[in-house]
Amino acid sequence: MERHPIRIILNLSHLMRRAMEQEMTDLELSSAQCRVLGYLWCRADKEKPVFQRELEAEMKIRRSSVTSVVQLLEKKGLLERRSARADARQKELVLTQTGIEVQRKVIGRMDDMEQRLNGCLTEEEKEWWFRCAAKLERGLKEAEYD
Repeated sequence: MERHPIRIILNLSHLMRRAMEQEMTDLELSSAQCRVLGYLWCRADKEKPVFQRELEAEMKIRRSSVTSVVQLLEKKGLLERRSARADARQKELVLTQTGIEVQRKVIGRMDDMEQRLNGCLTEEEKEWWFRCAAKLERGLKEAEYD
């Protein structure tokens, strides 16, 4: 049987996205919405403002996709846009109290998923996986695919 790393990675990505969305069904969150909430959560902890353009680069998705996700999260009351202190024309993305509470649930569920997945690999296999993934990431960046 011929092996295709790209196909395997894409399949794993698809399975992870589906698993995440199943875990978040009752919260009515997509995987992209979870990623945005998580990023805002991490940055809020460091007290660093987040702007939409930054999400585009971090998540490696188009401006229109980020706009859709941000608008949905705003509509759900999980984040809000505030005028930036330095430049009122820029809008900072901030988690609301409801967004913080939902993100805490997301973190708990993600931790559970992570534990289940980590249970099927030995420490040696995990180290090998991280080394291979880093190598593939470097290769893609060097080929200017980032």
